[in-house]
Amino acid sequence: MKILNKILSIVLLSVVLSSCQKDFLETAPTNALSSDVVFTSMEGANLALNGMYRYFYQYHDDHDRFGHMAVNVEMDLMGDDMVLHSAGYGWFRNQYAWVTHRNADLAVVWERWRCYYAIINNANIIALYIDDVEGSTDEKNNIKAQALASRAFSYYQLLQLYAPAYTLNPGGPGIPLYTEPTQEGNPRSSLAEVYAQIETDLAEAISLMNQNNFQRHRSHVSLAVIHGLYARTALAKADYPTALSHANSAIEVAEDSGNSLFGPGQLTINNDSFVDPELVNTTSAFNSVSSSEWLWGSEIVEDQATVFASFMSHFDARFTSYAQLGLQKKISPALYDQIPETDARKTHWIAPGMGAGALVDYNQLKFGVKVVGTWAADYVYMRLAEMYLIKAEALARGAGTDAQAAQTLYDLVSQRDPEYVLSTNTGAALQDEIMLHRRIELWGEGFRWIDLKRLGQPLDRNGKGHVASLAQVMEVPAGDNKWVWKIPTAEFNANQQLNPDTDQNP
Repeated sequence: MKILNKILSIVLLSVVLSSCQKDFLETAPTNALSSDVVFTSMEGANLALNGMYRYFYQYHDDHDRFGHMAVNVEMDLMGDDMVLHSAGYGWFRNQYAWVTHRNADLAVVWERWRCYYAIINNANIIALYIDDVEGSTDEKNNIKAQALASRAFSYYQLLQLYAPAYTLNPGGPGIPLYTEPTQEGNPRSSLAEVYAQIETDLAEAISLMNQNNFQRHRSHVSLAVIHGLYARTALAKADYPTALSHANSAIEVAEDSGNSLFGPGQLTINNDSFVDPELVNTTSAFNSVSSSEWLWGSEIVEDQATVFASFMSHFDARFTSYAQLGLQKKISPALYDQIPETDARKTHWIAPGMGAGALVDYNQLKFGVKVVGTWAADYVYMRLAEMYLIKAEALARGAGTDAQAAQTLYDLVSQRDPEYVLSTNTGAALQDEIMLHRRIELWGEGFRWIDLKRLGQPLDRNGKGHVASLAQVMEVPAGDNKWVWKIPTAEFNANQQLNPDTDQNP
């Protein structure tokens, strides 16, 4: 099997070999490398690892296709808490209107599938060959753990898009599963089978990294990140005891490693000075991998920025970008109004009546480039705050007591709002309060659509600032087929194990 894979490796090792940290590794063109070359040294193995991570933010053909962060844009635009200001240049408009994901012929539907399976393909190659590389066992175990965790992350993301919620029917159709590099297509595995593989990968990654927890760069998966991915996975399955266990572990490992929650000073954005673009958000806590809360993210240096085809282009309206040209991302006034004035997070959006020019009322200020006139701004994939929210939700949904859940929520929110008091809510009211803070805290980070779907809640945009002619879809019942993306036609054309008549999502 390994001999065959070496023959296929030039095709399969489709990495863009560009390091996030230029002094870390030399690079070489993809077509000059095969597994025979890459996996003869630790330097080569690390080169392959960085190539895999490049897929997380790689631009591919069009301006709504820039890796994982493009999916994050969709996951919030397809929810109820992010409002699109106008049609602008059209990017993400059809995702916002719930049109794109139901058309199997569209390039975006294929690109999301292609992106995550590209990561899986590269992870499979790394996991297969790394044990044969000459070098430190500790370092090899660390690299293998990163590959397995990245594979698990990608399968998790694919399931959120192309499969129904786990709680609806665990035995229902999932997605094709691959644990070794191959050119042969596989049939759809069940949801339960794919989730089981995710958990197997994460458990092995934890075991491999327990004694080798070093993170050379925030773009690399660490032990805290692996626990965080396990917590996300368990949350999707409504397995709240497991979600609690791994959220706790993620918090403990992260804080032992020096991560800490943002305080009000780090979170406050000077939106009183928004008329001067050089004063707004130039040192945001949300554009730097060195920020204290970030567990995982990609460093985007200026010469690797994808310019208009980037997350910041679609969010930062302070300069010539798609956001400035009509595609501003706004918070729903209904959600904004629930944020206390004493909460530092309220400064992440322009207050009503304070908008001017392209910086319209309710426009976001949370995400912006580091310096106006450049495109450098890092991408966040996981933050410590998310782990506190998972812990609080898991406790409130049966893995602990209401008192424990309220205390966990207080530990987080009191760092945002000095006047926040320990909640006295219980039961459903406490769960709702936790979800409210999850919506505020993680706005723009790609969770709202996923949360509605996993919890079996309907989409309801009415009375939340959405213009019906632009949003088009204002309501979608829970469990409707529209909550599932179509499998791309290109996959049916390439994979003989899939039948478009019987395997396509309804």
